[in-house]
Amino acid sequence: MGSIIFKFIINLFLVFYIFSNSAYAEKQFSFAIPNINAESYALMDAKTGAIIAGKNLDKKVEPASLTKIATLYLVFKSLDSNYISEDDYAIVSKKAWKMIGSRMFVEVGKKVKVKDLLQGVIVQSGNDASIVLAEHIAGGEEFFVTMLNKLAKDIGMKNTRFENVTGMPGKNHYTTARDLAILSKKLIEDFPEQYKRFAQKKYTYNNITQRNRNRLLTTYELSDGIKTGHTSSAGYCLAASAVHENTRYIAVLFGSKSSKARFKYVKTLFKFGFRNFKTEKYFQKNQIIARERIWNGKEKYIDIGFNKDIFITVLKYDDNKIQPKLNLIQNINAPIKVNQTLGTIDFIKNNEIIASENIYSLKRIEEGNLYRKIYDYIANFFIKE
Repeated sequence: MGSIIFKFIINLFLVFYIFSNSAYAEKQFSFAIPNINAESYALMDAKTGAIIAGKNLDKKVEPASLTKIATLYLVFKSLDSNYISEDDYAIVSKKAWKMIGSRMFVEVGKKVKVKDLLQGVIVQSGNDASIVLAEHIAGGEEFFVTMLNKLAKDIGMKNTRFENVTGMPGKNHYTTARDLAILSKKLIEDFPEQYKRFAQKKYTYNNITQRNRNRLLTTYELSDGIKTGHTSSAGYCLAASAVHENTRYIAVLFGSKSSKARFKYVKTLFKFGFRNFKTEKYFQKNQIIARERIWNGKEKYIDIGFNKDIFITVLKYDDNKIQPKLNLIQNINAPIKVNQTLGTIDFIKNNEIIASENIYSLKRIEEGNLYRKIYDYIANFFIKE
């Protein structure tokens, strides 16, 4: 057991993991974080969740139309569960038809297919289309908003509250750069096929053609989504994603002074990420990293590892080491279920825990017979002594 854990720890010495903001990064590394003139931003590795650059990550800001990322997540979830279908017809209410701001230009009383409404939200940022979808799924915008707030809580958006499905300004309608990065990551992970829609450059409905407001789709070849936002109070906002080889980044930016500037800044962030970092698979799902003594079980040892592939954000050129610490629960007793949490691994740098991963049982172990229990009781007694 000891040799397995020792080899595991030696390997982990090479790992670079998460740091939480740009100030921390500048202390640890010689290169500078880009100078981004915006209210807040986050650059996240989409596979690991590591934020490699940021400013005012947890400052509450107005999300504008980035709200629609959450709205679309729930629409995709409804489609995935077959609660609705892309070929369903949704009726345009007077409320939807009267929406101001960006629109798909649906007509009151008309029936519109869900798949067309999706394009109207993704490409045209239609406030009207967002209301139609919310009403079709939840019967009204108000109840759909309760679903949005539950979603935010469920996925760990700790500083987010929604008042509407469109992103119109509201006193209690806010989010953060970190939270929107978490949401964008979740959407890309959970609905990869639906996410492909975000790369569409234009869409025509009702004889009106509108281009996708995300200019990165035509000016930055690595970009493939996701959503722009703007109000006079929020400024120019953008959540975008770009992928190269095995690495995908998500950049979220709030409060830029101009539309041109937001695209320039986000492109700068992507270049910074791809130039200095990469994503590596470090452990495979079900790979055994430790074998620990189990008490009162049919078997004497339990295999411990991860219940998912573990990807690590690594600095391309770095000699700094991180010290991992394995924290197993004491006295592991049968019965044990598959994927039962048996402890954590902390990643420590400069005497500070900067990240942590749960570790799990890789197999089921039933309770042993009376002989095994008596044997383990005696063995345990002498160990404690």
